[in-house]
Amino acid sequence: MIYPISFQHKPNNIKQANSKEPSSCGSSEDYKDPLASQWLNYVLCSTELGALIHEIAPRAAQALWIPTIMYLGADIYDKYKNDKNIYSPSRKRGVEQAIYQGTAGFLLPALSIFIGQKLTSPIGRLVNKGISVNQKESVLNHIKNSLDQCVGNRFNNYDNFEKFVINSLENKIAACKNEKKSDTFFKKIIKYTQKKYTLASNDTEKLINYARQNTKELYEIKDSLAKKIKPQQISKRSFQNYLEKSSNLKATYGKDYANDALRYALKSYQNKLIMKNKLIKTFGGLIALAVTINPIYNYVQDTVIPKYIDPNLDKFNKAILDGSILKQHIKSTPHKN
Repeated sequence: MIYPISFQHKPNNIKQANSKEPSSCGSSEDYKDPLASQWLNYVLCSTELGALIHEIAPRAAQALWIPTIMYLGADIYDKYKNDKNIYSPSRKRGVEQAIYQGTAGFLLPALSIFIGQKLTSPIGRLVNKGISVNQKESVLNHIKNSLDQCVGNRFNNYDNFEKFVINSLENKIAACKNEKKSDTFFKKIIKYTQKKYTLASNDTEKLINYARQNTKELYEIKDSLAKKIKPQQISKRSFQNYLEKSSNLKATYGKDYANDALRYALKSYQNKLIMKNKLIKTFGGLIALAVTINPIYNYVQDTVIPKYIDPNLDKFNKAILDGSILKQHIKSTPHKN
């Protein structure tokens, strides 16, 4: 038989560790939730941290979700099993805690960070000459990938290098626009979240101009490195790594392989620019979380659970109980021959 579920206790705020409740003996004492200690609250924040660093370290971000999921499972089971300091299993408390923690402590904060990061990208147009943060990042990634394909005259001559990068970028933009037109509605939603349509915009000229600017900067860095002169854009450590790598490649494979060291140094510089863009989005997500975290807790606890979840669960369980009582009545009624 399924017992009716209704929320009779307000869920413990995950940021509050202590509350006074009467004990089983009738006296009043301090109750300490074993899963509401300060250091365990930091564990619960690993989801938010994972969402924040997803742009700059996706694998580490995924790993940070594991402690939170384990914490939520333990907390829900504990609230199901114990009523404060009294052993009293209750499905009502378990379901209540699962909904509260799942929304206020898990899904909504992560969603807030995600939206904050998405909103940061178009705001970047104000400082990036009309180019969003995501568009800038896509152009930088394209040029970085193009470096591996630059061999022979493409890499040794600036005009050939720029022509190759710009032509390939124009082709990529055109293909992205065609893909956006032909995709179904649901595919578009998925690809929007994956930033697949970043280059499919009407700002093609601005994107090309930015690519030319970056390409010119890369070639100036390449010329300085080839002359063993440290460029301003490259750190001392990166410059030393280039000198060591270049010397080793020349000694082992010959002069023609020196370009491999140049590509490595240039790609490292591109990664530095890409990381700056990712950090901008991470900062935007952090601001969004700081602004929305308390309203999220209060809204779920004071509005969502008592006004929406509780009444619907009561109706659902009443229907199940009515059906069970009817079945029992039918079984208990004697059949007439």
